[in-house]
Amino acid sequence: MKNLMAIAAATLLIASCNEKDNKTETVTSKDITKLKKQLNFKPAQPDSVQYKLTINNNSFGTVPGPSDYYLEAVLYYNDSIFKKIKEEYHNADYNDPGFKKEAFDFKWLPESIKNELNSSPENYSGHPDLFYNRNRNTQLWLLKNKVLILSYTN
Repeated sequence: MKNLMAIAAATLLIASCNEKDNKTETVTSKDITKLKKQLNFKPAQPDSVQYKLTINNNSFGTVPGPSDYYLEAVLYYNDSIFKKIKEEYHNADYNDPGFKKEAFDFKWLPESIKNELNSSPENYSGHPDLFYNRNRNTQLWLLKNKVLILSYTN
């Protein structure tokens, strides 16, 4: 009986070592419909988006758990909507988040946006998220008619 249990335990151990416990998928897209699954656009629907989303699917395997993600996004707005967004964020009561603009320098960003980001005022340190995701790990950087979003799970 001990030998049978040892063989079963060894077989289970070998099988679990060979099993892939998660699946990582990275998507780079301009599809606003897919991004709506990650962000709330009800208060301010962007005209267009550009993003990179990496999902580490932990929903299967030997120890299933919640999936993790890492999102880098640019939301493009027209003048009137962006003015309302900017007012909303500038009128909100929150502590200075102290975000660094270097965190928003996504490798895939067009040079024009990188230049605009690098020209941000030195005293500006971004905004916490008020409505896009409400994840404490969501950071915003406002540019001209654009919102850069960095959001992730631990």
